[in-house]
Amino acid sequence: MKSKSLSEWLKSHDLEQFVEIFDENEVDLATLRILTESDLKELGLPFGPRKRILNILREEKVLEKSAAPQADISTSERRQLAVLFCDMVGFTKLSYKLDPEAMQIVLRAYEETCETCVNRYDGYVFRILGDGIVAFFGFPLAHESGAERAVRAGLDIISAIAGLNLQSVGRLQVRIGITSGMVVIASGERNAVGETINLAARLQTIAKPGSVVVSESVRRMAGGEFEYEDLGEKEKS
Repeated sequence: MKSKSLSEWLKSHDLEQFVEIFDENEVDLATLRILTESDLKELGLPFGPRKRILNILREEKVLEKSAAPQADISTSERRQLAVLFCDMVGFTKLSYKLDPEAMQIVLRAYEETCETCVNRYDGYVFRILGDGIVAFFGFPLAHESGAERAVRAGLDIISAIAGLNLQSVGRLQVRIGITSGMVVIASGERNAVGETINLAARLQTIAKPGSVVVSESVRRMAGGEFEYEDLGEKEKS
């Protein structure tokens, strides 16, 4: 079956007035699916259409995942993964400052931005815990370059979050920790356990705002693709 063009997609959602904007910027449907809200804003789309497009894309993604063939892994499964843990800087202070509706808008923009960056590298947002986001690279899609993909996603998140400019909030920052190792997953229960997840969370706590801290195992597997600063050994808390 012929895949739908961006023009057809926009028309099917009563958004055909933006066809020319996307054509001028050489944005096709595949590109649209990886754009963030800040990208759409840069293209000149108003607030309402930006939200509509992001919501439609999110709903389509959910439908695609539900329609995709799923392996039977309702029982525990051990996987070698790269785990990314992302946390918003100043979340508690911000939650006291803003009313619940405004805070919800901030959280939604934060979550959507992180998920877009993770999906770009075939990662999987496994769990959202308040402002903490846990993403897996190597599940459900397995990749030999999981560690490299996780680092690239982390760097993209740092950049994309810094590019958000939410009214009455200003610039947001995040801290990210990434490690790799064995994780036991019981996907039927949406549950996963393993020291790898705990270590990623601890690495996040020592990261400076707007930075990514990786474990030695991730540094080895990602190879020479990135520049690193040695932080020395850290005691387990």
